[in-house]
Amino acid sequence: MSGSRWVTGRHPPAGSNPIADKIRERRGPRGLTPLDQTLLHVPPVAEGWNSLLGAVRTKGSLPDDIRELMILRVAARNQAAFEWIHHEPVGRKAGLTTEQLSEIRDLSALPSNSSSSLNELQSAALAFADHSTKDVKVPREVMETLRTNLASLTEQGDEDRVQNLLVESATVVATYNMVSRFLVSMDVAGMSDTTVPWPTNMKEHTIPMLSTPTCTSHAVTHMISPDRPWLVFVNSLLTDITMWDHILPFFARDYNLLLHSSRGHGLSSTPPNPTTIPELAKDVANLMQHLNIHKAHAIIGVSQGGAAALAFGTHFSDKTNIIIACDTGPRTAPGNKEAWAERIELARSKGLNALADVTVPRWFPVGSPCHLNSDLLRERGQWIHDMISRMSLDGFACGAAALQDYDLLDAGKEQNEGKSLLECRVKTLLVAGSLDGGGNVPKGMRTLKDKWSEAGGTVEFVEIEGAGHLPMVDQADEFVRIVKQFLEKPK
Repeated sequence: MSGSRWVTGRHPPAGSNPIADKIRERRGPRGLTPLDQTLLHVPPVAEGWNSLLGAVRTKGSLPDDIRELMILRVAARNQAAFEWIHHEPVGRKAGLTTEQLSEIRDLSALPSNSSSSLNELQSAALAFADHSTKDVKVPREVMETLRTNLASLTEQGDEDRVQNLLVESATVVATYNMVSRFLVSMDVAGMSDTTVPWPTNMKEHTIPMLSTPTCTSHAVTHMISPDRPWLVFVNSLLTDITMWDHILPFFARDYNLLLHSSRGHGLSSTPPNPTTIPELAKDVANLMQHLNIHKAHAIIGVSQGGAAALAFGTHFSDKTNIIIACDTGPRTAPGNKEAWAERIELARSKGLNALADVTVPRWFPVGSPCHLNSDLLRERGQWIHDMISRMSLDGFACGAAALQDYDLLDAGKEQNEGKSLLECRVKTLLVAGSLDGGGNVPKGMRTLKDKWSEAGGTVEFVEIEGAGHLPMVDQADEFVRIVKQFLEKPK
């Protein structure tokens, strides 16, 4: 997204604007960022900003880890996700570890020296950045502690250099308070509502599919500790793992996270053989086995991924504590087989963009903040539209075919291998947006909850008011509240 929610980005062609060219020179291969494109509405300010930030970032004497630590604390304190996301990799390059980054991100308290992973200078710099940002006036003892620790960087008795470092510290914090306040107030890159992420050790994985070893699943893990419980996310048809971006920061502090793109989606292969919903559940189990995840705390899926989560609970009940299935059903609804055939034909004849044109209004109907005519979160609706438009046609057809013919309630159906969802005893939360399917989806999920409970299942149902088909996108805060509350319930 260029510029901000409030102004369009200015992007002069290379060679046409000396100020923009100076910014490009400092940025390197990144080119003009959304921040630069917003500032270029006032070229003299953009020019001065570029000079100031270049001096603060590259011409000072503070150690890189100290500078980036203070910048990141400012970003966390001011809820400037754009600033954090761009500086976390720089901080890591400067030597900050995931454990240290977590302490910088944690606003609940300043770490104590006895239990902190930060050294004394880092702790002093963090306290200074925090007080300066939050209270403006820094307590005398905090200043004295920073001054004492900065002196350790100088030759004994070099008072001038200590003062220089103290002024530079104040300049870094003040400058990046300016940056973060501009980013958030102007909603640069549309990220003012994005939660500052918790740092994790992120790793990508390419794993052979069990049914078709020549095909692979693409997965991403975010790990904070081998001892933390795992949440496994299963995305909907026509989306990839980025669909969870708005809620992941809320879970990354307490859980390890596993995400993957379903068959034919994102970077995952499209197998030549037909796919079923239970097969998608087996893909999840296969990923967990390859990654040595013996048991998940929860499998969380939506739409097609919600059906796969239900199938996982049915076939792999020993591999998860909880199932959370959103905006889905236990079987192909009447008329949906024909509807999916029509959508496949539309995509084949007119392309995925045409499919996105009819899908997004259905997923985010009038009343959803992400409806394309809404003044609230319509950019998220457009983001999903663009995601659908980039989808592989064969990948979509593969997933849609699985949704055309499934019935998790019927133990006699061959693909279910003699198991029925109603026999599943994994603790389950069913979630639906009130607007999904004109209210038919929450109605169907409430009926499933009643039927399953009567059969002996431990099942709850929650309807999210004002949400469409993807409540983790259009009502992210409420979705997170509901899910976290369920995850934290006693067994």
